[in-house]
Amino acid sequence: MTEWWTYGLSDFLMFSPQVYWRLVARHNAAWWPAQGPALAVVLALPLLLRAGSDARRITLVIVAMGWAWVGWAFHWRLYSEIFLAAPWVALACALEALLLLGAAGIPLRSGAAPAPGVPCWLLLAAALLYPLLAPLTGHPWAEAEVAGFMPEPTALATLGVLAGLRGWPKWSRWLPAVPALASLLLGAATRWLVAQ
Repeated sequence: MTEWWTYGLSDFLMFSPQVYWRLVARHNAAWWPAQGPALAVVLALPLLLRAGSDARRITLVIVAMGWAWVGWAFHWRLYSEIFLAAPWVALACALEALLLLGAAGIPLRSGAAPAPGVPCWLLLAAALLYPLLAPLTGHPWAEAEVAGFMPEPTALATLGVLAGLRGWPKWSRWLPAVPALASLLLGAATRWLVAQ
């Protein structure tokens, strides 16, 4: 084993880029055409954030449902076929959903909230436009990643919602951001490794 230095991180990946993207396409095909309504929901999130406290709670519940769905439908059912840590990631998605539901249960005064700030708009726009990465990186539309179906755009939408919340204690807004940021880091590492 004198050539150990010739190995790169991508040599330790459990799957090839082709296998990963076929898995994404399979996931999208299994739930088509639900991705369209999911994009419409992401588009509606800033409007819900501006409404009363009940609508803001609904926003948190919607994002929590997205995480539960990503955890079960993608990580638990499919990604676990090619990635040994996927069941653990599915549990992290369940934790994220519980944290968001916990934040939704915090009592608040009612009334309209101030307009979401620029970070909220930018993150939600990134989540909404994330499927465009497929054609921009040479992948077919069947491999597009949509918020509520794939982890990275769901994490962007979550961070956007958390950045747009007003009236919640800081800990209840940023504690759920930790698993979302971890999901983004895992997704970025996976994308980087499959691009090697």
